[in-house]
Amino acid sequence: MRYLIDTKALVAFFNDEDGADFVERILREVDENKAEGFISSITLTEMYYIYSRRMGKDYALKRIEDIRASNLRIVAINDEIALKAGEYKLNPIPIADALIAACANFVGAKIVTDDEHFEKIDVEVVRFRNKVNQM
Repeated sequence: MRYLIDTKALVAFFNDEDGADFVERILREVDENKAEGFISSITLTEMYYIYSRRMGKDYALKRIEDIRASNLRIVAINDEIALKAGEYKLNPIPIADALIAACANFVGAKIVTDDEHFEKIDVEVVRFRNKVNQM
């Protein structure tokens, strides 16, 4: 199985919010090479911004290093992803979500999220905050 972890899922995991246990199970599968895990480079931007604003730049950099040290592979934005994101953006969704969805499409991964924007486009979604999560 291939998963692209959305920013909201990573924030829930790091903050031990509702659904963190589900995200942790997926991250454990990735660490044990039972699944492939990805994040969009846009998620690094969002994580840095969120944690810098809330906790300061040092804390934000610590979270980024935690991600870099994991088995999650970072998907950089290329021409193909940029164009697919433009297509997704036609569905009115935020540009960051369009880019994240295009990264998931590019690597053939399901998006682990609780963001409803992704359900407007042709990507598979795994909701991490549902009572009944299916992988």
